[in-house]
Amino acid sequence: MKPKQWLSLFFSLLLTVTLLPSYIKAEEITQPTIAAEAAILMDANTKTILYEKNAHETHYPASITKLMTALLAIENLSPQEQITFSRNAVYSIEPGSSHIGIKDGEILTVDQALHGLLLMSANEVANGLAEAVSGSLEDFSIRMTERAKELGALNTHFVNAHGLHDKNHYTTAYDMALIGSYLAQNEYFLSIMQDVSYEIPMTNITNETRPLYQQHYMLNPNRNGKLYREDVIGGKTGYTDQARHTLVTMAKQGDTTLVAVILQSEKSTLYTDTAALLDYGFASYQTLDLHTADEILKTLPGYSVKSGQAYQSVNYGLGLAEDTSVIVLNTVSPDDIILNFDLPESLDNTYKVGDTIGTVSFVLNGQTLNSGELVIKQLEILPEPAFSISSLMNLSTNKLFIIGGVVFIILLLFIFILRKKHLKNKYKKVGKFFK
Repeated sequence: MKPKQWLSLFFSLLLTVTLLPSYIKAEEITQPTIAAEAAILMDANTKTILYEKNAHETHYPASITKLMTALLAIENLSPQEQITFSRNAVYSIEPGSSHIGIKDGEILTVDQALHGLLLMSANEVANGLAEAVSGSLEDFSIRMTERAKELGALNTHFVNAHGLHDKNHYTTAYDMALIGSYLAQNEYFLSIMQDVSYEIPMTNITNETRPLYQQHYMLNPNRNGKLYREDVIGGKTGYTDQARHTLVTMAKQGDTTLVAVILQSEKSTLYTDTAALLDYGFASYQTLDLHTADEILKTLPGYSVKSGQAYQSVNYGLGLAEDTSVIVLNTVSPDDIILNFDLPESLDNTYKVGDTIGTVSFVLNGQTLNSGELVIKQLEILPEPAFSISSLMNLSTNKLFIIGGVVFIILLLFIFILRKKHLKNKYKKVGKFFK
């Protein structure tokens, strides 16, 4: 081969290799280096963990506790409902801790209180909301822990509504990401987060208005234009001497919503760690919408019995109970994901539309990304077969023996009745002859 031909072949091979698709494994993507003691990045929709560092170790949460306080208030109170602050709610907080100057007996709406809680991290407001929901601070703390466990936050224990230090008040980065993921899909919470500033008007006690400002730098361009991000949709700051700096941040790009949690951090790295996590997540991962609840993913036969023989009487069309998506690396396509069904081989004819039959798992490289329940979406009724000799021949030997026995008994009875009738007629004729 001539030198020019070798050179041409070399460049052709080089071009071919360059154009080959690149399949990058998750471990080959460079993950960020996080300075905080504990951190996590979670997809809010599927709860998939994209990054974690000591995510299941317990730490003090400080004021990110107020996310759970807000959740219970949103779930149990209406925005325009009025709450009256008790003396205990106002004066039981530590002197010098975060507050907005609420007075004993002062009345706010729930909406005003939630803005004071989430924007200014007001501790007395947390207490007032707690009493409005549960009647006492102690009962509210119990409900906080119970609600956290309902969301899957099993390693969290709350003893107050504000997050001021208590050795028995703790959580994990993973648990706070679950709580944050739930709130990231609450429209009312997100609407509060959109208010960079807010003003509480005069009340029954205070003649002055109270201006409030968002403390989370990524949500407030007026506090720090360099750290502000347009994709951040919610979050909460926290600080105590024991907890150090804590931060929960929710961000959304396209169909992907991520939650970043930082625990036991220093102020200098709090936001840079968060930005690194969010940038990594959005640059490396994508949300794939796999199947909608309208699609039929599987069909199962339903059987009935006629003349002692089973036959298919219905086709069941199965689909997802709700739309399902997964978050995967940008290099993954929907065709790479395998569906694993957990279903019976067949059903009887007693099921109806809406019944849950089994589950389907979405698997990539042996790892389950998500799963969903399969319910009956449609029924196709099939015609009944006609009874025939051929169907009789398909019966089991025992059934044929029973049927044969019954037929034989009937024949014997029939012969007996005919014979008896015949003899009776014969005797009648003989009687007439002798008369």
